[in-house]
Amino acid sequence: MQSEFEKVDLNLIRYSLVWESADTLYNGLNIEENDNLLMITSAGCNVLNALLKNPKSLTAIDLNPEQNRLLLFKKNVIEHHGYEIFSSIMGFHGRHKVEEAWQKIDQELEPVLREHWESFFEKHPKGILSSGKLESYILGFFPGLPEEVQQKVKKLFKFKDIKKQYEFFLKELHGTRFEENFIDYFDQQNLSKGRDPKLFKYVKASAGQIFYSRLKNFVETRLLKNNFHLQFFMFGPEEISEALLPPCYRRENFSRLKNELGSLKVVTGEAMEFLMSPAGNQINKAALSNIFEYVDEESFAEVITKLLNERSESLHIIYWNLLQSQGETDCSEFIHQSKSRELSAMEDCFYFQNVRLMEIIPKNLLT
Repeated sequence: MQSEFEKVDLNLIRYSLVWESADTLYNGLNIEENDNLLMITSAGCNVLNALLKNPKSLTAIDLNPEQNRLLLFKKNVIEHHGYEIFSSIMGFHGRHKVEEAWQKIDQELEPVLREHWESFFEKHPKGILSSGKLESYILGFFPGLPEEVQQKVKKLFKFKDIKKQYEFFLKELHGTRFEENFIDYFDQQNLSKGRDPKLFKYVKASAGQIFYSRLKNFVETRLLKNNFHLQFFMFGPEEISEALLPPCYRRENFSRLKNELGSLKVVTGEAMEFLMSPAGNQINKAALSNIFEYVDEESFAEVITKLLNERSESLHIIYWNLLQSQGETDCSEFIHQSKSRELSAMEDCFYFQNVRLMEIIPKNLLT
């Protein structure tokens, strides 16, 4: 599949956090012990979350070798260290804990790996989760707000009642400098500092306006104090309650995660090409993040048709639309419409509101 993502620099970590929620992944794919999964690596969070469901195998794939290197580093830390070091190196407990954790990790790394990650943590002393190009940009938004606006945003996350939360938002933040700053900061021109401009090729509307509208709707319908992704979006990873963390980052799941790492294989390559290969034909479920965001509608339809014609086994796919609506018209007959709407409504990240669950049944199985 020809994607705009292949035209951007792949020598840096673009995403240090997976923004698609684990609950959406779990509810969409219903991962079972006999499943062979393919997943976009990205920052590795949902790969690790999926391992907790004990699939038969899990292949993580990414065009960007740096994203795979990041996942392999996480795997190494989980294999050789305890939960405290793993949690600290992610950045959940502050800069000092990152430094302490790194001093213990570097003792067991091969010299080449040690040199690479030593340089990495010199550049990113706050830890893994804040290091991505996108995350670094996102985390610059809140500190850039005026102090009085920052205080109002902090108060917004303290409400225990959604109605009162939304009333406060309308009165104190909506229609103010907060809205203006948000739309400007996350419009294409500025967001391109955190996301390569080439990745906006197929976006026709103002990203800032769209994201603000989604934020407003989220504040109206979801309690923010219980939301991991929006807390990270505004304040970063420090001091988020462990109960809100993605499953792979919770202490209660660490031992089980360590035991499941043997099912993981990491591949650098293009996901759709892999799915049409002999090895890929064994895959029965795939989580493809938002890879269809970077292709036009014709290319999307073409690759789905190839899956239909060239595979011999059925395939369930979950993917997230960001600013496009792939699957709304082309190939809509393969979409589980009601389940997709259900998944979209429950998605934990405010800016993903268009989740698709698709089932590809090859023609040879229909005859």
